[in-house]
Amino acid sequence: MLVSLRKEISEEEFHRNFSSTKASHQTLLCFGLKEEDKTLWKLWGHAYNNPGQCHAEILVLREIENYLMTNIPNAAKYNITWFLSYSPCHSCCDKIINFFMNSQTKIEFNIKAAKPYQFSNDQNPKGIKMLNKLGILFKMMEYSDFEECFYLFVDPCTKFTAWPDLEAQSIANITLSHHLLGQEDNRLDIHLFPPDDCTPVHARSASHFEDQVLVDKIPPEDPNKTPYKKDEFLDIKAPQKTCFLSRTREHGKDVKRKLF
Repeated sequence: MLVSLRKEISEEEFHRNFSSTKASHQTLLCFGLKEEDKTLWKLWGHAYNNPGQCHAEILVLREIENYLMTNIPNAAKYNITWFLSYSPCHSCCDKIINFFMNSQTKIEFNIKAAKPYQFSNDQNPKGIKMLNKLGILFKMMEYSDFEECFYLFVDPCTKFTAWPDLEAQSIANITLSHHLLGQEDNRLDIHLFPPDDCTPVHARSASHFEDQVLVDKIPPEDPNKTPYKKDEFLDIKAPQKTCFLSRTREHGKDVKRKLF
């Protein structure tokens, strides 16, 4: 089964795929769908891309479409949340836009990505920029997003332990994303830009800026490898599971899914 419904991922899977300081040769997508006025998700699960055949985004869109075709009369609006290990490529952005525009019900769509996927290819940022223009919210994940994803799809009763450099790499990814998409975020005042460097993306090449922000983070591409995903940046082991009872009591009631 390509899409695993109502099934959590392991802690090892989470850290292997979502770590912002590692690169995987696959994409993991954790998703949830709920009616706007409800708290529990009607549909949730995860999917990996099917190499050479179908991206994870397309597999999940098909599953959501099938659900909505049967359940459209049940709600006036649906909320969809995606946590992606990599940002969507331009082709997947086109598919998301088609789904969003052709949906027979109102949808609020939120996409959160752990790592940028080939932002040096101008078409990929352009696809994401179009998502935002149409009201599909896209962002690179920060600490709170990784924590939320962990509690929703791994274990709400285990403490989320950040891997080394999560904060630094997340800020670099977010800053790069905002630069390429022509956005501004006052929270990211980390002196990566000169005072007058607030011009749109076309004023400077993406590759030049990427070299500045992610210097020494991404090794050169190996021409003999499949160019889908980059090699691992660092060999960092997943943090060990620890008991976190206080977090369980405080956070468990906020989990927006139901196990079956």
